[in-house]
Amino acid sequence: MIRTLIDTALVLTFGAAALPAHAATLNNGDTLTIATGITTDSNDDPLPIGAVSGSWFAIDGNGDGAIAGGETESLSQGTTGLVIGQPTTPGANSCCDYPGATNAITAPTSFLGTIGSFYTKTGVTGSTTSGLDMSGWSFVYNGLPANPGVELGTGAWTPTNAAAAGMAASGYTNGIGVFSWDGVYGHSYTLDYTATVPTGNPSGFGGYKWAFHLTGTVPTAAVPEATTYGMMLAGLGLVGFAARRRYRL
Repeated sequence: MIRTLIDTALVLTFGAAALPAHAATLNNGDTLTIATGITTDSNDDPLPIGAVSGSWFAIDGNGDGAIAGGETESLSQGTTGLVIGQPTTPGANSCCDYPGATNAITAPTSFLGTIGSFYTKTGVTGSTTSGLDMSGWSFVYNGLPANPGVELGTGAWTPTNAAAAGMAASGYTNGIGVFSWDGVYGHSYTLDYTATVPTGNPSGFGGYKWAFHLTGTVPTAAVPEATTYGMMLAGLGLVGFAARRRYRL
């Protein structure tokens, strides 16, 4: 009887904490690694299937609604990758680094011959069902003020050759990334996201459409928060109470 009570309490205590390993929901502190991208050099042809691998971003420079090989730039991991729920500071750029710059999510990347970096003003959260909230996604380069930076939180669009580019073919909504993951830590994920820089943005790129394809793994579950430990202690306390009551009877 005591063993049954203990087993029941452990299931109740750890069940909620164990679910994220099997459900495709990310918890604060989980990390998405950024697999290094390989892109084509062609400026003219639409992006052919298989021409890009790993993580990359693109700007629809000619305004045709598609992603061409020459419009893509590869991405690689910064110091941490994308940590769920954690905002980051702007990183390196051609002009100067910002105070506290960590280049956390991605390493500095080339952008029209200058160096820039991605950061997020608000922590990314979500799941495969709701998508990932990317509304704080931003870019900075060439000394552009970090606030607002190149704002990339709205203006979703669907590239006409999204599937050929290895992106999700549909499902793009403002500020939300299309997220695919089987919920098992250690397995791979893909995150596709599109945005349009607001008109009047001080970068001078107002109206330009951007697309992102991030891939990598979700290595391990985040360390349980204090509330989880509280649940564990409470569960074990109930077991102890039940055991004492049984012996008294």
